[in-house]
Amino acid sequence: MLIKVIQQKKYEIADTRMVKSRAKFPKEGEFLIAKVTEVENQYVYVDLIDYEGLPSEETARGMIHISEISSRWIKNIRNFVRIGQRIVLRVLRVDQEKGHVDMSLRRVNSAQKEIRLKEWKYAVKFENLLQFLTETEGIDLNLDEAYELIGFPVLDNFHTYQEAIENLKENGEELLTDLEGVTDEFKTTLLKIVNENVEISTVNISGKVKLSFNSENGIDHIQESLLEALKVIDSKETRNISISYQAAPLYRLEVVTKDYLDAENILSDALEIIEQKAQLYNGTFEFIRD
Repeated sequence: MLIKVIQQKKYEIADTRMVKSRAKFPKEGEFLIAKVTEVENQYVYVDLIDYEGLPSEETARGMIHISEISSRWIKNIRNFVRIGQRIVLRVLRVDQEKGHVDMSLRRVNSAQKEIRLKEWKYAVKFENLLQFLTETEGIDLNLDEAYELIGFPVLDNFHTYQEAIENLKENGEELLTDLEGVTDEFKTTLLKIVNENVEISTVNISGKVKLSFNSENGIDHIQESLLEALKVIDSKETRNISISYQAAPLYRLEVVTKDYLDAENILSDALEIIEQKAQLYNGTFEFIRD
């Protein structure tokens, strides 16, 4: 399942920036994005670009010992990392008083790396939406204020940035209504930005329903069967089921949703209802998948 924020030219924001975090330092065991700043013979130093760190630092900093670079023997540490590179690391130890964060590159597998990079991109997209809000004429907010008023309260309801963005798109009106201090102006403006810049990619499953009844009430039975099938979900933009007439006895059934498993479940429920109606009224039923 993919979501993309459509970047409009006037809103272009590089994704190399820091994504605001409530915490000044990461937690042990966390996977995060870091930027390589120094490479020495035995150590690599990185900026933890999403954390503020100590008051004397621009961002929190981390260190990777050569033993945590790779499980293989390392002849030249510069063959594994380079200055300016963004890498996914795992936090081993954190000393907030001294500002020391020990990191590991070798303890991050490919799946963990992929998941963290994907979520970080959603985090950047989420921040972009808030940035767009602060740049709108008539909105007197800076980015920090936008996070405190809207960003963090929205994120508190979800496990990931992806979920937060999806729900702003699909249920934004209800979600923002529950937030304290969010004026109608802020809400209307943010929802407009979300609707214009966020597109949730969907998948669809379709096929032909062959349905007929050899009775005087055959048309009524068909109508009843198909209408009942449409009630398996409450349709909305990114989760919908539709049935359209083609040529008797064929009807086109299409399911649109955000992932294939959900689509298959919806399709199964709808076809089960139609099949039960066919059995009840002694009709014939067949589904032909596209």
